[in-house]
Amino acid sequence: MGITKRKKTLRRELIVYMTTLCLSLAAVTALYLFVNTMGMNAGLIDPANDNEHKAEKLKPRLQAAKRVTGSMIPDTMSYAILDKKSKRKTAGTIKEKDLYIVRKKIENKPYVNFKQKGYLIIDRKDEYCVLEYSLRAEFHSPLLRKYLPNYELTSICILVMLIITVIFIVTTHFANHLKRHFDKLNTITEQIKEQNLNISPEYSNFKEFDDVIESLIEMKNALQASLEAQWHMEKSKNEQIGALAHDVKIPMTIIKGNAELLGLSSQSREQSDYIGYILNAANKIEQYIDQLIHISKTEEAFCADLKRVQVKALVNSVIQEMTAYIGSKSVEIVRTEHNLDSQEATIDRQLLQRALMNILSNAADHSPEEGKVYFEAACRRDSLTFTITDSGKGFTPEGLKKAAQLFYMEDKSRTSNGHYGIGLTFALNVAKLHQGDLTIRNAKTGGGQVQMTIPLNEA
Repeated sequence: MGITKRKKTLRRELIVYMTTLCLSLAAVTALYLFVNTMGMNAGLIDPANDNEHKAEKLKPRLQAAKRVTGSMIPDTMSYAILDKKSKRKTAGTIKEKDLYIVRKKIENKPYVNFKQKGYLIIDRKDEYCVLEYSLRAEFHSPLLRKYLPNYELTSICILVMLIITVIFIVTTHFANHLKRHFDKLNTITEQIKEQNLNISPEYSNFKEFDDVIESLIEMKNALQASLEAQWHMEKSKNEQIGALAHDVKIPMTIIKGNAELLGLSSQSREQSDYIGYILNAANKIEQYIDQLIHISKTEEAFCADLKRVQVKALVNSVIQEMTAYIGSKSVEIVRTEHNLDSQEATIDRQLLQRALMNILSNAADHSPEEGKVYFEAACRRDSLTFTITDSGKGFTPEGLKKAAQLFYMEDKSRTSNGHYGIGLTFALNVAKLHQGDLTIRNAKTGGGQVQMTIPLNEA
């Protein structure tokens, strides 16, 4: 039996990160000190007490000189000549404000330090010669001293920049390392989001990440089982609807056939009316059965018979059929067209016409007497849109959510109008067959509005 490799933890990874960062910073600091030391040993950098030593070496010469001049003073120093009695400055380059502390201690100390500056007081016959020099490390090169006079500040800035760079590099390395593991999680969640459940996840070496991956896999398996159960349930429902519709169609055909035979025989006026009622009812039931059969097929995504069709011809045919449907009812069809001339679309004309008739018949039946049904057909650059608006009371909030559900009816008492919650469901399925959609809302005028959109480049 093989030995299972122990997985890393985020806690351990954090400790590794902190250790690596500390060691890197220590290495940078050591490198900084090493370069400073090498620079001083090579004479590239003058140490902080270098000017003090130079001033001490210069002291005997200045004491013995008849007259001290600026040419005797190195460029790294300033000087001043003070009268012994008055202590007033008689010559030199040191500023008066810097001589204040020197005058106070001139008789007590030969050396005075103030604000990182050193002062050497040389006792001459009638005067004092004061040398001013820096107590900081400096570049030996005059050019570098000119542009970078404060070596210590410059070196600290370089050290800070190196530290920031090291922190950035080490942190970025570990962040990218962790990001690769987060990307694995994102890949799995994106696949589950797109319902691509046949995935083989790639595990990481981190316990925490693998625990999350295991949880996602369990969620994926549960979702897959749920979707499969739902698919089987929907398939079984459609099969039952289709089977029931076919079973009902047989006795309805017998009833309708016998009623037609009775109509051929001699009968009274009352009997003729009854036979007419039977035939009308049988025709409506046959329509509902046909719609149920089509719904069961469309939800199984059967292939639509797509052909190039003149959109205006389709609209004319729908208006003609709708006019016959309204008959003597006092409902007016208001037709509006936009860019339909010579416009063609690849559609299943029979299915689309039937879907539009379902929407229009619903709109007509929900419009009051002397009402209007507005039918707008518009071709835009990339879509074909049909908008049907009735002049009724509109959809209720519940109706807006459930109007396209199979067998849903807002008013359960209105089944006598011939609506059993099938028409909008069928229209939605036809729209989806054409890669389109159905939008149900209330118009600003107050009536219900249904809009079917078919993309021209997809249809």
